[in-house]
Amino acid sequence: MEQDNEKKVNKKKDSGNRPVFLIIGAVLLLYVGVQIFSAFSGGIQTTSTSHVTVNDSFAATAWFFRDETPVSGSASDTVRHIVYNGERVQQNAPLATVYADENALALSRELEALDNQITQFDTALQSAGDSADSAKIDQLIALALQQLSTQVKSGSGTSLTSAVSSLRSLSLRRSSGQLDAAAVSAEREQLTTQRDSLAQQLSGKTNQITAPYSGYFSEVLDGYESVLTLDQLKALTPEALDKLIKSQTAPDQDSSLGKIIQGFSWYLAVDLPADQAARLKIGSSLRISFTKASIEVPVTVNAINRSPNKDNNQVVVILEGAEFNSELVSMRDQPVDIILGTYEGLKVPKEAVRMVTDEDGNHTLGVYILSGSVTYFKTIHPIYEDETFYVVTQSATDSNALVVNDQIVVRGKGLQNNMVVKT
Repeated sequence: MEQDNEKKVNKKKDSGNRPVFLIIGAVLLLYVGVQIFSAFSGGIQTTSTSHVTVNDSFAATAWFFRDETPVSGSASDTVRHIVYNGERVQQNAPLATVYADENALALSRELEALDNQITQFDTALQSAGDSADSAKIDQLIALALQQLSTQVKSGSGTSLTSAVSSLRSLSLRRSSGQLDAAAVSAEREQLTTQRDSLAQQLSGKTNQITAPYSGYFSEVLDGYESVLTLDQLKALTPEALDKLIKSQTAPDQDSSLGKIIQGFSWYLAVDLPADQAARLKIGSSLRISFTKASIEVPVTVNAINRSPNKDNNQVVVILEGAEFNSELVSMRDQPVDIILGTYEGLKVPKEAVRMVTDEDGNHTLGVYILSGSVTYFKTIHPIYEDETFYVVTQSATDSNALVVNDQIVVRGKGLQNNMVVKT
């Protein structure tokens, strides 16, 4: 009787375990089926080869250090700038004209308009007997338009004014054959009389603000003019840079016309981890990309200053540049990419790269590509390595080299050269 009871208990246990075994068995069968299908189909996955240009760079925050002198003068409605943001000036060169009142400013604008008209008439009279080929003048006009476009992009106000004047003169030369010289001369005399009258009325009602030094003009004051100076660069450590950054003063923009950046070079102080700074050498040339402004300029490594504190793993790198424009002169702290090199070639995923050994024991680095239903092995020569891919050279002469749009095999088993696979 007891034995019968034990059998019943065992049957109940067996029936309780049966669903578990069935599930495990089904999972195993599914796994084996997937493996068989993968082996049969080749498990081929590919990606298309693309041409890339990659910068070897690292990101940082850079601070401009310059010798800057604020220019006294209120930026009021009666002040007219002669130079513009980012323009180069010589010592004592006029920066702006200050007018006694709004009436004086209005007179100056009328006087400027008359001067422009008289200049146009002078050009027309000089060109009245000009027998220059109209086709040649058309070419000069096209060139002047290109120069005008360049000046608009660069933001140089003085150069832009000059380009517009040149284009106007050429247009007058183009139509000079249709002008009545006598009528133009009479009109010019009338305008000259008006101009002389306005000049007398404006006499004594203007004053000029001049540049105290040679350099570049900037309209922007930020409170670092007397803080981030070139003298501070001599022994600038990470600790010293941090202290200077916190020493910003309130800029007196209302009583200043702007500032002159002395000299024709600028410096960037960049706080970097020591392992990144170890890739730089004093005197080496590289490029800086100002990421917010989309500006890229060449610089030279001027100095590499380490912290006296051995526990501080940061280094201040001083970079020197010489290019100026209206944006650069207004910058102070900027996110930058320090570009050590640029590499151009074909992008190859790391998971696709394989090392093949021939019968002589020679190792060759390459990838398999899929063309139709056949795999081919192609040798590669990496020139740059990222975390997930290589940039490899692109050959224009080797017919067996990797080319754009080749289908690189990134997953596949038992791959061989000239092997037919089922995809």
